[in-house]
Amino acid sequence: MAVACIYGQPGSGKTVNATRLPGKSLLLSSDNSALVLKNFDRPNLTIKEVKNFKEFVEAFEAATATKQFDNIITDCLTDLIDAYIVEIRENGFSGDIRQHYLAVYTKVKFLVRKAAFCDTNCVFNCWEDIETVTLPSGEIVNRVSPMLPAKIKQQVCGLCNIVAYVTSANDGKGNRQWYFITEGNPTVMAKDQMFLRKNCMPEDLFKAPEKKKN
Repeated sequence: MAVACIYGQPGSGKTVNATRLPGKSLLLSSDNSALVLKNFDRPNLTIKEVKNFKEFVEAFEAATATKQFDNIITDCLTDLIDAYIVEIRENGFSGDIRQHYLAVYTKVKFLVRKAAFCDTNCVFNCWEDIETVTLPSGEIVNRVSPMLPAKIKQQVCGLCNIVAYVTSANDGKGNRQWYFITEGNPTVMAKDQMFLRKNCMPEDLFKAPEKKKN
């Protein structure tokens, strides 16, 4: 099966569009974004709230083991990592916190790697980060990418088959339509190892495009 990282600004449509996938889906919700789904018809969606990183890990591993779902959606990975660190600090830890950062970073990489070998498509939603990068030409540009700790961002994105940026545009009738950018460029981190697409509709994230007839 496949692993995708979907990212965008808060309110950009990550939750709504990630749950448009066909089949039976489980949404592991940590940041209360699932509240918006009451406005949409999602008959094949199960929502499970996870209050901390430990609950998320347990729920994720249980879901991959039972093989009851076609898709497992984490909403969102950025919040879960932040929540873990906040939890450690609120518990009064006063020693070298770097060991806890290392522990959660290692666990995140382990889970993303594990997702690649389970019998379920996995989606990890993230918030958007804006970073300044210098191109080989020397030009300095702003690039949007998943909001993940710098120490693991490249590894996590590298382990995902698809990295997609949520955006929208009006169609010919003036109706707003959401889609995923799946081809990277100097200002957008994205990739599609599965089908080499430039973009796709949310419901087609893991669906092979029809081959063009000669």
